[in-house]
Amino acid sequence: MCDQAQRGDAGNFLFPCWATSSIIFIWIRSARGKKWKKVATASVFISAYNNGPALRFSLLGYLRQDCRDFNISIADDGSTADLMEEISPIVDELSAVGISVEHVWHEDQGFRKNKILNEAVRRSPDSQLLIFTDGDCIPPAGFVSSHLQHHCSRSFHVAGAYRMTEASTLSLNEENIRSGAYESLKTVDQIRDLKRRYRKSKWGTLLRRRRRPKILGLNMAFDRSLFEEINGFDEGFIGWGLGEDSDLRDRVMRLRPRPPVRNLYTVNDVFHQWHPVPPPKPRHELETWEYYCQKRPVRCMDGLLKDPAQEIGEER
Repeated sequence: MCDQAQRGDAGNFLFPCWATSSIIFIWIRSARGKKWKKVATASVFISAYNNGPALRFSLLGYLRQDCRDFNISIADDGSTADLMEEISPIVDELSAVGISVEHVWHEDQGFRKNKILNEAVRRSPDSQLLIFTDGDCIPPAGFVSSHLQHHCSRSFHVAGAYRMTEASTLSLNEENIRSGAYESLKTVDQIRDLKRRYRKSKWGTLLRRRRRPKILGLNMAFDRSLFEEINGFDEGFIGWGLGEDSDLRDRVMRLRPRPPVRNLYTVNDVFHQWHPVPPPKPRHELETWEYYCQKRPVRCMDGLLKDPAQEIGEER
C-alpha cells in the first residue's frame, strides 16, 4: 500500500491505494483526467554474503519506504545460518507491514553472485520492475517509488551511492536509521562525485560512447522484459573481479532499438556502508578480466535460461 501521493512525470499523481496480495498492479490517473496509466510492482533483489549486521541496517531502510508496492528477495551467495538469525526480527517487521521477504540461498562454492541473482529473479515471476542492490546499502525513503516513477517499457535504470566513511558507518545505529537521520551523512565530495557520474552517463549515452552509462551493481534496475531479452546475468562470470554488472550494461546497450536509459545519479542514490576491501589489482589481473574481454552475444548462453532460444516460463 502506498503511504502518500507521489508526483510522477508529466503531471501524473500516484494516489494512496489499497491492495491485496492477489493484486500486482496499482493505477494512477493523469492529473488532466485524460487517461489511466498502470504502474507495475517491483522486486528488490539484495545480494548478500555473511554480512548480517550490514544487511540488518539495509532492511531497516526498507521499513521507511514511502511505497509498499514491492517485495524483497535476498540473493544469498552461500552465507552461514548466522545471517538469517541476525535479520529475522526485521524480516518479521517487514512482513507485518505487507512487504514479503524471500531468502534465496545456494551453497558457498566461491563468488557466484550472478547465479544466485538469476535464481532469485526466477522465483519472482510477477514483478515487472527488477531493482538490484547490495546487502551493505541502505536505501533512502523514496528509493523504490523513485525507480517505479521512472519505470517504463524496456527501461534501464542506473544510479549511485554515497560512499560512507568508516567513522560515519560506525556511527550508524537502529535509531538513526529508523528516524532517517543517516540521510544527512552525505558529504560535499560525495555529492560532487555523483554529479560527475551523472554527467558522464548522460553525455556518454547520448554520444553512444562505449561503457556508458556508468553502472554500479549496488543500484540499478531493469524492466523485466528487457532483462529477459538479454537472458539475465551471465553466469560465466565466476569469481570476484570486473564484469558482472558491466557485462549486463554492455549487452543492454547493444540492443536495437536501444532501451530508454533512466539516469538517476544524484536523484536516487543509496548509502553504502564502509567495509574493508582487498587491495586493488590491475584490471588484467582480475579473475574475470579474460572472460570480460571476450566477444559475447547480447543474449547470454548461460543465464536465466540455459537454452537462450527457450521462452521464459517453459522451465516452470
